[in-house]
Amino acid sequence: MNVHMDKHSISGIDLSERFYNDVIKNIIETEFPDLKYAAALIGPGSEVLGLDDEISKDHDWGLKLMIFIEEARFDSCKETLNDIFGKSLPYTFLGHSTHWVFNEDKIMRPEFIEEGKVNHQIEIYSVKSFLKKYLALDNLVLSEKDWLVLPEQRLLEFTSGKIFFDNLGELTVAKSKLSYFPDNVWKYKILSQWNYISQEISFVGRTRLAGDELGARIEASRLARLIIEMVFILKKKYIPYPKWLTTVFQQISIAKKMYPLLLDIMKENDEETREKYLCEAYLMLLEEQNKLKITPEIEGRIQPFHNRPLIIINELDIIKELENIVEPPLKDLKLIGSLDQFIDCTDIKCNSKLAKNAKGFFD
Repeated sequence: MNVHMDKHSISGIDLSERFYNDVIKNIIETEFPDLKYAAALIGPGSEVLGLDDEISKDHDWGLKLMIFIEEARFDSCKETLNDIFGKSLPYTFLGHSTHWVFNEDKIMRPEFIEEGKVNHQIEIYSVKSFLKKYLALDNLVLSEKDWLVLPEQRLLEFTSGKIFFDNLGELTVAKSKLSYFPDNVWKYKILSQWNYISQEISFVGRTRLAGDELGARIEASRLARLIIEMVFILKKKYIPYPKWLTTVFQQISIAKKMYPLLLDIMKENDEETREKYLCEAYLMLLEEQNKLKITPEIEGRIQPFHNRPLIIINELDIIKELENIVEPPLKDLKLIGSLDQFIDCTDIKCNSKLAKNAKGFFD
């Protein structure tokens, strides 16, 4: 085995899985042979989304994973297991240190040591305690309004990554139950996203007519982002926060033809051509939506906005049809969608406890 190559080429998920299979599993089986548990790497970190690269390795990247133990033994086993790992782990594995420290910026990163107890990054939870900490959930019995305030970045991180072992079953079940929004919530999100597009669909042309080139470009970028988010919604994929939005978007099949078009919208200097490209992108969305057969077939068309010299599509026809398929209690709500559609603040999108305060919007 070429340890040097492993160190510099292995992904974070693969590194953690090998660490579990070659080291952690043996320790648990020796010390707690009858323990029911799951081992996984989920939660924060680019490696959980499969997006880690060399830049990712400057912090919070390395030999780490999570152990989820049965609730009945959580309090009695957590500290004991934590201590055993600290005393039993090798100092290195595949050329990586198992010992972690805070650097001068108070960011965790591995540091090589040759003696003493290992300050490891094997986090120990019960599934219940992790759901409470990470998603601010007491259980998985959720109303449709409960779903509306769950941050999608957190849901994405929880449902991504990889389970390496699970003879307990609770983590596998939880990931399955949270795999995507319920059907009625999904339809409400589609309707709300078209409503957001409708609110600003004429603004690119209107700012152009006002001689505001900067405003027209800003509006074009806002609409391009709404289009990308709609792709995620139509494909039943959680929307990543801005850092990874377009990176993950490129992994979706429709991006092969839509990504170049959206890039042309950003680069185009002719304002009327830019508006034409936006309309083409809207029609692509409608084509994808029609494939879902959630409404009768909707014919899309490019048309003028009232009698003004600017173009839009017939988005109100789309909204009208979608309004017929959303059921109560969401049918009676304002068309603001779920949390990530009406709040654009990373501190909230990455903080489930804070996000719960948004439930007041739906009272």
